[in-house]
Amino acid sequence: MVSSAQSRAELEELYEREVATVHGFLLARCGNATLAEDLTTEVFINAATRFAQGRSAEVSTGWLITVARRRLVDHWRRSDTQRRGIEVLKRERAPLGETDEDGRVLAALDSLAPRQRAALVLRYLDDHSVSEVADALGVDYRAAESLLARGRRAFERAYEEQS
Repeated sequence: MVSSAQSRAELEELYEREVATVHGFLLARCGNATLAEDLTTEVFINAATRFAQGRSAEVSTGWLITVARRRLVDHWRRSDTQRRGIEVLKRERAPLGETDEDGRVLAALDSLAPRQRAALVLRYLDDHSVSEVADALGVDYRAAESLLARGRRAFERAYEEQS
């Protein structure tokens, strides 16, 4: 059995080793340092809970990133002003915004409903499967497919209107 002091030391070591990775992952996707810090804190609170339950073996870098992604998706769901798709594009496509085409893409994404934008970004920019999109958005597989189909149609219409 692992002692409380040993568990705390392992958690502190994990934190020191992985906090920059988790924070960087979140910051790159949300573009807001304060939000990234808040979500990073939530991730490590989840890790501390696992450690307190004696389930520290489950906590790895991959586990932390998965929790970080889910906390961020939860935040997007709560936000009425979801700008996440635009922020991801700004960080992951370089240089973005320098051509008329980039401006059209940004404007089209900006015009989408928040859940459609989140679904399209998760699927096509973050390269997640439909099952992963469904899990991240808290819907079943068919609902995710439908959301993606509606999002693609809305994006196409919005994109064409930008011409």
